[in-house]
This record gives sequence, C-alpha cells and structure tokens, in this order.
Amino acid sequence: MTERQALQGSQVRQDPGPKRALPHGEWPSPITADMVAAGSGSRSWPSGAGAETWWCALDPRTATVRLLRTHAAAPDPRPVLGEGWSVRNRALGYGGRPYVLRPGAAHHLLVFTDHRDQRLYRADVPSLQDDAAAPGAPAEPEPRPLTPPDGPGADTCYVDMTISQDGTEVWCVREVTVAPSGPGDDDPAPRTRRDIVAVPLSGAAADDPGAIRVVARSHHFLSGARVCPDGRRLAWIGWDHPLMPWDATDLMVADLVDGVAVGAVRVLGGDGVSVPQAEWAGPDTLYAMADPDGWWNLHRVSLGPRDAGPAGAAAVECVLPMRRECAGALWRVGQSWFAVTTAGVVLRHGLGDQQLALWRPDTGTLTDLAPGWTEFGSDLWADDTHAVLLAGAADRGRTVLRVPLPGSGTPPAPPVDCTPAGRTPYAAWHSVPERRTAHAADGREVHYVYYPPVNPDAKGPDGEAPPLLIHVHGGPTSGTGATPDLEFSLFCSRGFAVASVDYGGSTGYGREYRDRLRHSWGVVDVEDSVTVARELAALGLADPARTAIRGGSAGGWTSLACLSSTDVFACGAVYYPISDPLAWSGGHTHDFESRYVHGLIGELPRDRARYERVSPLANAARISSPLVMLQGADDFICRPDQAEVIVAAVAARGLWHRYLLFEGEGHGFRKASSVARSLLAEAELYSHVMGVTVDVGHEDA
Repeated sequence: MTERQALQGSQVRQDPGPKRALPHGEWPSPITADMVAAGSGSRSWPSGAGAETWWCALDPRTATVRLLRTHAAAPDPRPVLGEGWSVRNRALGYGGRPYVLRPGAAHHLLVFTDHRDQRLYRADVPSLQDDAAAPGAPAEPEPRPLTPPDGPGADTCYVDMTISQDGTEVWCVREVTVAPSGPGDDDPAPRTRRDIVAVPLSGAAADDPGAIRVVARSHHFLSGARVCPDGRRLAWIGWDHPLMPWDATDLMVADLVDGVAVGAVRVLGGDGVSVPQAEWAGPDTLYAMADPDGWWNLHRVSLGPRDAGPAGAAAVECVLPMRRECAGALWRVGQSWFAVTTAGVVLRHGLGDQQLALWRPDTGTLTDLAPGWTEFGSDLWADDTHAVLLAGAADRGRTVLRVPLPGSGTPPAPPVDCTPAGRTPYAAWHSVPERRTAHAADGREVHYVYYPPVNPDAKGPDGEAPPLLIHVHGGPTSGTGATPDLEFSLFCSRGFAVASVDYGGSTGYGREYRDRLRHSWGVVDVEDSVTVARELAALGLADPARTAIRGGSAGGWTSLACLSSTDVFACGAVYYPISDPLAWSGGHTHDFESRYVHGLIGELPRDRARYERVSPLANAARISSPLVMLQGADDFICRPDQAEVIVAAVAARGLWHRYLLFEGEGHGFRKASSVARSLLAEAELYSHVMGVTVDVGHEDA
C-alpha cells in the first residue's frame, strides 16, 4: 500500500461508533510491520539554495541515502542525483555532513561524498526556476570525482565540506585508517589520522593525491573547520582520547598563511568544557556553544589584533545565559545547532521541549520563529533569509522545515513544511506523546516520554492495565524526542503503552544530568528504567506483569542489564547490543568509541570489579526472561560477537529466545526487510510471554 492510498483510507473513514472491549495487544490496527519498514527512512542534513530546499533521505528500499530537493513552485521532493548514488560517509563511524552547496543562478555547485567508495565528487546541478513544476525538469547531473580511490590497506573518507572563498577548493576533514599490520595491531586509534585538507575543485587530486594540501592538524578528532569572512583565520574543534566530545573539546583558531594554518591556539574549551560548534560572525568574532556553567549556551569569542598572535587576547562572554540546552552531543562531524545570519543568530533552546528562536545581538531580544514546533534537529542551516532544519512536535511527525527570517521590525512569516509531516497515514491510530517526569526512591528526577495506547475502534477490558514497553535510547549520551513514532504506534494501536526513558546520562537537561552516568553505566540507566516502569504501574497505566524492555546499541546494553539484574521485565527485545564491556574497547569497536567505556564505567585494571559487576555477559546466568536478539552481520561498532555470547548463554540454559542475524546490515538497520522482520520477531516475543496474539502482519499487496 502506498502512502497516498493510506491517506485516502484515513480520510474517508466513517464514524466508528462505540469502541469494542478487546484484550490489550489484540486491537485491530491498519499499521503493519511493512508500513513501519517502508516509512523507516530518516532525513538529515537539510540546507538551501535560493528558493530550493535540500536534504538527505534514507531509502529503505535500496538502503541508500538520496539527496532530495524541492522548490517553492514545485513542492514535491525530487532526487538531485541518479539511482545508485548514496550521499553518506563513515566519519567517526556515524557519519557527518556529507555535502555542501554553492548556489548559482543557472547551476549550483554540489560537492558530496558517495558511500560506496567514500570519495569526494563534484556535480554542477541545474537550478530549479520559478517554473520548476512545468514539464522538462533539469536532467540529473553526472558527478566527477575530486579525490583519488583508496589503495590497498587504507580506508579514507571526507566530511564536513566548505567551499573556499575563491571557489577553487573544497576544505574538509579527512579521516584515514590504515589496516592492521599484524597481530596485536587491532586497536584502530593508532592507525587513524585526521587532518583538515584542501581539495582542488578542478579534479586534479582525483589522479594525483599530492594535489591535496594539509591545512591543519592538531587533535585526534576534528570537526567544524570554518574560515573567517576575510579568509585570514581558521577555526575548528578538536579533542583527544580518552575524552568524548561532550566531556571536553578545544575551540582552536589559527592564522592562514598561504593556505596553511599556523600558530594555532585554544580560545575556548578544555578543562571540562565542551564546545560542540563555533561559527564566525566577522573577521575577529566567533560565536560558540559551550557549557562552562553546565549548559550548552551561546558565547561570543572576541579575538585580539592579529599582530598579537592568531587569537590575540581572546575575550569570551556568555551572551545568552539560560538554564536550558542550546546544543547537543557531537556524534557526527559538522553537526550544527545554530547559525549566524545578518538578521541575528538562529538557535534552538529548551529543557525537554524546545523553541526555535532568533537572537538579535543589538537588542538582546529572542523572537520565536516556529510556534507550535517543539523538537528540532542537530543539523540547522541558514542563510540571511531562511533557516532550514528538521522539526517536529507531539502532534506532527519530524519534517524538513523551512523558516523565513524576519527583517528588523518585521514579524516572522509562518514556516513551510517541506515534506510535509502532515501526511501521516492513519492518524487516528497514532499515539500522541507527552513528556513526563518520574521520581526515583532518592527523589531524583527521571525524564521520559509516554505514548499511551490508542485505537478509534477498540479499548481494553474494564479495570485492566495495558502491557508496557520500556524503550531505552542508544548513545547512551543522547536523548529521546516527543514526536509521533510509527514504530511505537505499531504497538500502541494494538493496546500497548510505550515509555521512552531519558535516563541519567541523557542530553537535553544540562551537564549535571548528563554526568549522572559517569562511572555508573549499568546502574543509573537500569535504576531509571525501573523507576519509570514502577511509576506507570503505580498510576494504573501499565501492567507490571506484562512489562517488557527494548533498545538498541547502548539501549541494548541497558535492556540486557535490566534483564540480568532485576525481575521487573517479563522479556526483552535487544538490538545490536553491547554486552561485554571488557571487550568493547580498543580493537573491539571503532576508533571514536574505543575509550568511551573509560568514562562510563572506569579505568582498567583498577576498576575491573566494577566492570564485572555491571556486565550483562558476566551476569548472563541471571537472565531468566525470554528475549529476541537482532543483529547486523556487518556491524563494526557493536560487533556480532557482543550479541552472540548472550545468545549462547541463554541457549545453553534452554531459555526461550530468537536470534536474527541480518546480512548486509551494520549498526542500525537500513533495509525495509530487516526492519519488518525485527518487528515481527518482537511481536512473536510479546505473544509468547503475554498470553495474547500480537498480529503486526504484512500488508496486502
């Protein structure tokens, strides 16, 4: 069934009349596993080019990332590149900004990375004119490579591109990992190097690697290289093992001499201060997000005269102090939470729910740009007339939102939904989320998002509480949004409740909340998940005997830890988990997270006892609840052996379980078939444990 057919089906629906009382879990619903799989493609990296809006979108049919665009005169999205191109890269393992545009009247200059070979490509893309809706749309361009193919024993990717002011080069972060040279050389950190480089737009480097110039190198990890408006200074963000970027980063500034950064100095960050983003506001002024006061807030960095050094006597001021987060964790290279424009600084801010605002430095005023929208992504883009970003709210799904920027004394115009999110199939069966706060036994707050059971035709038996799915997000330094979720609605429309927990360690609530997980992974996250489950049971909103836990990656870790250390959960759906923290470091995962566990649990060998105390593998004999394990065969972040050791342990004891290994899938499933099969496996688990038949079957052709 197509989305248009689903829409038509929901639009012509008649008054259903009185609801039937049916067992929770067996309510009839038109939302199927196949529908969820078909709609599982995420959007990312929005930007603009005049009247055009661009973004990346995962296509679950092909597991490729398409680059799409719309025009004010042609609102239906259309692909920029032909079939087969996948605009994505593997920087940090999770990717980063994969393309950059330089708009033009007749053609736009596009530079992007293709996932198949990770090379940089250039394409001259015909612009969409005001008559873009007319027949004869521009043909898809033929991209040309800008960087050389990798030779044997090396894996190179390019990320977070910016086009030089003279239009002759593209500057970006280059990441190179060489293959192990022999036994004992499995740790990726010593084999990985990152530089800021300049690549000729002429294509000269496609056959001559020597044509690529190294502009700057400083730290093991790099992000956000930005050239100041007069082209004489470069700023970037760096950090080193064992820190993660939400622990501490350095905002660096250097002079540019003959296209090379010299005399780099730190102007903000370090010493427990995280700077996830910085942007130039003039030749001697930067704006940056930083958290020296415990919240990612907007700071202004004023640089001294150039004859006093690259940064001179830098002065730093928090220009917009608030006890709200204005940024998030830097998981992908080039993420952005604010933009500097001639109208002012566009930024998002909030505590849980968020607002998109324009801050005017001359008056200090904040203007709400998108009333009614409460969730905003981490890849905001803006020019002097529009901001483009991902947005959502409790009553509308995430979409690409184009937001006009007001002039001085001019009220903001309404945002434009570019996807649009309003085309939600079967809206009456979608659960509307609400943010809630539970309280642990010691009084500490635990934030979560609650999705109630919903169905226009059915209700549960009188006096019977619904089964509950506790969902645990990944990261763990991440957070959960409060927007309609088709996957959650698959279960909510059948009579389940879902609670997505922002356990201690999550982002969105300041550094103190984020640091609760430090050296307490496997303890705080477990306690907070249990707290939410028990509070919902006490409120009569969940059946404590039919409460399950589910999550992926770090959420898979917490799910396993809950099953092995508590008796609260009747079963668990575990996606590509971490199960053995002693093995999840160094050469057993990728470079970015290879020391992450040091801050989450502790240092080895000093804290080995703590590792064994919280390890799901070490406590696998205590798992007594059925589970399903879903794993990608090509996952290099949480490798299959992390899942398989748990499967072997529960199988040896005869515990009911299912293990699905998906060929061609990595960390997070991209193929529609993998998503659908995983949801069917979950439904089988809940049917087996909860005494109902949870039918999420396939759509009719």
